[in-house]
Amino acid sequence: MASDETKAPAAAPASSFAKLIVGPLALLAMGSIWGLGFALSKVAGEAGAHPVGLIIWETLGSGALLLMVCAMLGRYPRPNRVYLRNYLVNGLLGFTIPGPILFWAAPHLPVAVLTLMIPMAPLLTYVLILFSRTERFDPVRALGVIAGFVGVGCIVLPEGSLPEPGQVGWVLLALGAASFYALQNLYIALHSPPDSDVLTQTTGMLLLGGLTALPLAAGMDGFLWPTFPMTIPVQAAAVMLVINAGMMMLFVWVVRTVGPVFASMTANVITLAGVFWGWVIFQETASGWIWAAIAAMALGVALVTLRRPVPIERGDRTES
Repeated sequence: MASDETKAPAAAPASSFAKLIVGPLALLAMGSIWGLGFALSKVAGEAGAHPVGLIIWETLGSGALLLMVCAMLGRYPRPNRVYLRNYLVNGLLGFTIPGPILFWAAPHLPVAVLTLMIPMAPLLTYVLILFSRTERFDPVRALGVIAGFVGVGCIVLPEGSLPEPGQVGWVLLALGAASFYALQNLYIALHSPPDSDVLTQTTGMLLLGGLTALPLAAGMDGFLWPTFPMTIPVQAAAVMLVINAGMMMLFVWVVRTVGPVFASMTANVITLAGVFWGWVIFQETASGWIWAAIAAMALGVALVTLRRPVPIERGDRTES
């Protein structure tokens, strides 16, 4: 799953209809369908699919579909060194490393808990931003980060928050995937070429991310080969491929039409969808502590993303 803070050109002025009707409907669709993707990753994992094999389907497969869209629009990922380096680093941080981690943890965690790692990404991003000293400290945004970690505490500390006590380690592992998404967000903010756009950048990072996963799959015997009739893992991977490509295109539209801050709210919808799909597919029920974690992280995302950042000027950074 791609991170939800992809840099894009400033959104064009949106009509009231887009802001009030189409935008919220698109947000609901993205969150609901991406949440289904997390449930399908658990289905595939429980059926024996290798995590690296799944990430190859989700990267190379989705990237190929998005490349078709690029061809229709006449816009392609750029083959020069600066852009290829950008695609490669983004592919590693956003897909090749965190994707298998989440897919590895998926069979061992409720879907709702797995999806809670997505709203943690923008919160961890702000922590990295403070360490990189590119923005001034904002107590409200810092409070949002604290709220997010309160949410993590609601998952891992109380007895009975998870179905099994041994699942705490899997939660911490999945949190590591969110850390890589945060690193990707920071890299995008600091190193994206100034004239890059979301569609071609996402296509390039998916394709190069998938290519870097091929040696891993070869070394681990982790390829998920297409079979006919399709096995359960192949069916799940195929649907995840389409979901990732389709929702990426919808995400691009929301970013460009309504704005990146509004699009970032997708993270909260994904989490709520995770509760729903976990109940529908696996008969999972979220404990009160999980609901408290969802509320805390939703508050944290709102506090972090809705505040306007104040950059530190180069002179101020030198003086301090």
